[in-house]
Amino acid sequence: MPTRYYRLTVVGCALSWFLVGLHLPTLHELRHDGFAPHWTVLAMLAVLAVAAVAALWALLRAPTRWTRPPGPGAAAT
Repeated sequence: MPTRYYRLTVVGCALSWFLVGLHLPTLHELRHDGFAPHWTVLAMLAVLAVAAVAALWALLRAPTRWTRPPGPGAAAT
């Protein structure tokens, strides 16, 4: 993954997790007070949660700069 896309993924991941964490308490308060949240709120929260998990998965899957490719004598896995 090029550095540019890696940085964008890091920012997107952090922003998605921040927004999910920001909206979950609000959703809990709405449910606790007996109000049913609008479906768009639930849909946007679901989209943010999926984006956060997908970005985190992409970051964990991306090779780091410090890993070395196997040398010519290393066995291929």
